[in-house]
Amino acid sequence: MICSCERLDLLYFKITTMAFKLLTSVKDGFLQLLFPIRCVVCERETENPPSSKLRRARKNKLICSDCLKNLTPSLNFYCLLCEAKSVDAGMCYSCKTIAGENGSFKIDKLIYPFSYREPAIQKIVKAFKYSFIKELTEPIGKLMINYLNKIGGEFSFNDYLIIPVPLHKRKYNWRGYNQSELVAQKISKYLNIGLAKNYLIKEKSTRDQVELKKDERLKNLDGAFKCSGSESISGRKILLVDDVYTTGTTMNECARVLKEAGAKEVIGLAIARG
Repeated sequence: MICSCERLDLLYFKITTMAFKLLTSVKDGFLQLLFPIRCVVCERETENPPSSKLRRARKNKLICSDCLKNLTPSLNFYCLLCEAKSVDAGMCYSCKTIAGENGSFKIDKLIYPFSYREPAIQKIVKAFKYSFIKELTEPIGKLMINYLNKIGGEFSFNDYLIIPVPLHKRKYNWRGYNQSELVAQKISKYLNIGLAKNYLIKEKSTRDQVELKKDERLKNLDGAFKCSGSESISGRKILLVDDVYTTGTTMNECARVLKEAGAKEVIGLAIARG
């Protein structure tokens, strides 16, 4: 039998719980009113979710349903250099003859679902990188997983190790996160393969590659990366994750460092190709 003191305690607990839920609901309502969720692509305000699901919904509604429907991944593979169609996502015969002879290109294959020439993809990636919208990890991760699921018959990554292209600590501290690492975490969980985020380190601060010409990009990245996990990388196949592949300079430099550390193969995976 419950005594009167226990009943009072139970009543107090119920009242405080209800009050907390009410305050949370009011706070979330103000948050939605002051900062409505807008699609980063079309900039339209997305639907107003119930306050109890607001935080989760804010992540899922950063790209509206209409814009998501228009983001159809390409299931074709293209040459790493000239963008001619490729059967296996490696270099075409002509580029392999020219670039393969001197061994200057270290990425074995490149896969990506989108073109950075698409305005919608540009907006998403720029918001992710430069507008500090970390929550875009959720919809971008889903898009990448959808792509990998669709090309699953062509690639198996069971024995691969996933490594994100690193940021210099100065840029990491400025942004607060490494966008490539966040996407790599989602992919690692989906593929159920190991994620090594500290094996590849960027020890030299560099200018943004997008600002530079092709020859300047090579000089900019000279000596920028180093490998700190050679013993764990030796003989391994690597899935190297970055946000955008433009000329391939960054990924190629990372692949060179990984192969010098003993990596057997390096496949590049990007959100988009510029």
